[in-house]
Amino acid sequence: MPLPDILLLLTADDVVVKTMSNVAGQLDLRPTRSTDRAMTGVATTPAIVVIDVEQPGAIDEVAALREKYPDAIVVGHLLAPDRDRWLAAERAGCDIVANRGAVARQLLAFVRAGGARRRHYALIDSADIAGRLGFIATFDSTPLGPVGLYRIGSTLCAIADRCPHAGAPLSDGPLEANVVTCPRHGSQFDVLTGERLRGPADVGVFRHLVEDTSGRVELVYSTATAADE
Repeated sequence: MPLPDILLLLTADDVVVKTMSNVAGQLDLRPTRSTDRAMTGVATTPAIVVIDVEQPGAIDEVAALREKYPDAIVVGHLLAPDRDRWLAAERAGCDIVANRGAVARQLLAFVRAGGARRRHYALIDSADIAGRLGFIATFDSTPLGPVGLYRIGSTLCAIADRCPHAGAPLSDGPLEANVVTCPRHGSQFDVLTGERLRGPADVGVFRHLVEDTSGRVELVYSTATAADE
């Protein structure tokens, strides 16, 4: 049986179509654009599926894609950061979720690192953080390096706990609402998204997926993500 050679594009975003067509060329895949959301016209299993997760019904489609193509890499893209939709897409089965400007770079890094499936790493028992808000704890020895765990409102979130500017522990800095300030040089980051809000850091920090299930808070990652860290 031939290996999958299709990069399936379930998106009407011309910018994403163009960048993903370039990615397909680098990976020796055939870019195939489909407006058939049910994919009835797609006869061959794709290697990669790229879907616009901002479209109505897209989260359910991601779950269906994961079930239909369990070995494919499923990539969701958004026009602008939307925390709730981002998390929903990851939980539905996206291997990667990214803004459209970063999606090509993240996909290439993922593939070149092996495109591994997801892993779970237990951080802490849910009972130990019940009712706690703001900064909760730092975990220095995860597969992704130091990770800071926060609860903002009802949302658990985790970010890399090192400032990309000079490596200071962000968890040592003050947290106001959802903004953490680096204690060394004052860079600011949104802990919900990892977005850089103020320099001197010139990039954001990695935001990691965490899930509170079965009495444990777990870090959800792939070995590709771990390698990229």
